[in-house]
Amino acid sequence: MTVFADTPRWPRHGMLWGHLISDTSLAELHEIAARAGLPPRSFDLDHYDWPTAARDALAAAGVRVVGDGELTRILIASGLRIRLRDRPAARARRSAEHAAELGLEPVPQDLIVGMLGHVDPLPERPGSFRLSRDTPEGAARIEAHDALGRRSAEKMLAQLEALSLARTGTGFVGQVMDGPTPAP
Repeated sequence: MTVFADTPRWPRHGMLWGHLISDTSLAELHEIAARAGLPPRSFDLDHYDWPTAARDALAAAGVRVVGDGELTRILIASGLRIRLRDRPAARARRSAEHAAELGLEPVPQDLIVGMLGHVDPLPERPGSFRLSRDTPEGAARIEAHDALGRRSAEKMLAQLEALSLARTGTGFVGQVMDGPTPAP
């Protein structure tokens, strides 16, 4: 059992990012990522995204750095890989499961209850929003292109808060991305 990383080369948020995978299990991957200090939000269905600054912590946690092609081959062989074309369906399943946990209807485009993982980026569509909340008492971070998106996010947060309080006794923690359905 080994956890592998490639060299960061994907730019986002002003940093370069790499991928971290396991050759055997997501449990092992989560354990090593936590040991290296990666935030749970950096998990993305079958891998963690990691910034260049985490290199020393990953090495200390026993992560082996390999080339991009080898990393992909290892992930495919592990049986844990979610292919690019299958990722939207995997996110939809995750969203439906998390919505069912809360009793939320209709299911938003992308929803995560809890701290493990992140939703898709904010789409370039009017009325869309993305919100994140890290603690039950904390303020939500809302991204929206317009007032409609902001109002929709605030309405969604109120609904998620009420459902979470009713089901768990604590406020909502997680992320959601939603907005008008794109025209075909």
